[in-house]
Amino acid sequence: IVASAFASAAETKKMPNIVIILADDLGYADLRMFGDSEIPTPNLQHLADSGVKLTNAHVSAPICVASRMGLLTGRYQHRFGVYDNVYSPKENRLWVRERTLADELKHHGYRTANVGKWHLSGNGRSMPWLLPGPHERGFDEFVGIEGGMDDFWAGTSLLRFQDGRYISFDAPKYLTDFFADEAVAFIEHNKAQPFFLYLGFNAPHAPLHALDDDQAVVEASWISPERRIYGGMIVAIDRAVGEVLNALNKHGLRKDTLVIFLNDNGGGGNNAAKHTRNTARNVPFRGHKFDLQQGGVRTPMIVSWPGTLPGGQTFAGLSSSLDIVPTALAAAGIDPPTDREIDGVNLLPFLTGGNNGEPHDFLCWQQRQWTRPNQRSPGVNMRTLHQFAIRSGDWKAIRNDQPIADSKAKRRSWELYDLSRDPGELQDVATEYPEITERLATQFEDWQSQMQTAIQRASMNPKR
Repeated sequence: IVASAFASAAETKKMPNIVIILADDLGYADLRMFGDSEIPTPNLQHLADSGVKLTNAHVSAPICVASRMGLLTGRYQHRFGVYDNVYSPKENRLWVRERTLADELKHHGYRTANVGKWHLSGNGRSMPWLLPGPHERGFDEFVGIEGGMDDFWAGTSLLRFQDGRYISFDAPKYLTDFFADEAVAFIEHNKAQPFFLYLGFNAPHAPLHALDDDQAVVEASWISPERRIYGGMIVAIDRAVGEVLNALNKHGLRKDTLVIFLNDNGGGGNNAAKHTRNTARNVPFRGHKFDLQQGGVRTPMIVSWPGTLPGGQTFAGLSSSLDIVPTALAAAGIDPPTDREIDGVNLLPFLTGGNNGEPHDFLCWQQRQWTRPNQRSPGVNMRTLHQFAIRSGDWKAIRNDQPIADSKAKRRSWELYDLSRDPGELQDVATEYPEITERLATQFEDWQSQMQTAIQRASMNPKR
């Protein structure tokens, strides 16, 4: 049930605009309000000062496609059989039946747009797409890249949905700046009606491309050239965030707009797959994109709605990108759907202090492993192995290298970590706390039994 403080939003004033700003492969510690970063981000700092910083937020997957599916539906993507980056109709047979946040808001009169990265209809320049494009997933407008990564320079090929069809054109400027221009134009054109803007940057995902002026803003003298380029990419994101906020302020829309900033998965760092390495820092957490350690699934997250949410606050409750759909619907005064399970939680009562509990008793993850064979599993095709994880309070249980194609395969042992003392997940205490390990294992298995079985693949393309 929508909290009473927000249920009458549509009756008392214009339904609030919803803006989701999503970074791509950003390191948890690469924003100064979340870590000790040398990269200046004054506009994101302003956003945090005007809202609530969520320090215990997570995404539903450590990889692009699956994470975005969870974010846009408010449902564990495992419910529709998605366990990694998948691109074929067979593997997405249930995804195409899902309703997105854009579908829900459009149904209630919102003008909707996806600017930037889509990545949910195939990978790369795959027109005609294998799966429905943004215009069939609730978005009135789209401009951006269809796949998972692309060059950032002027001249990069983009798509725009216009007059009922997709038109290809070349980016006229550095891509992050162009996406900012498009986002501002969308706000300008739709300022008189409620709108939903999903601004999905492909930065700072590799390849590492940054403007010279943006690199110069990162004044640290001790960093590598690659790290400086990466920093310049974040400077460009920060500038884009400032332009969006300025556009909202210009038209007196800031107090009528819920803005949510987060990242899609952990930073690529220097140890992830070669195509996605970007020098991101996830400290103090272990792991990176592709992993179910905290470094792969914990995200910086900011929720700002001046006049409704308190400014300059920090919320440490266990939260998730799955919460964005029910939170946005509650802000708009729209009842949540009753025809399907929504796994997210409306965060508004928690962020206003009206609910002092935890949004989630636990969060679960299951992910197909993308690593190559290792010594622990000689002769095993790692692409048939999964990682399992569950987080409850400060306890985190993980099980890696679990074969799922063969039900008779020997199960790996669960590892257990106390994140209050060991945020880096370095000291396995499963043997010291067997009852906690067993409780979390049982909770995970109960959750897993509600999800769709993963489709096995003999081969896959791990890029993007």
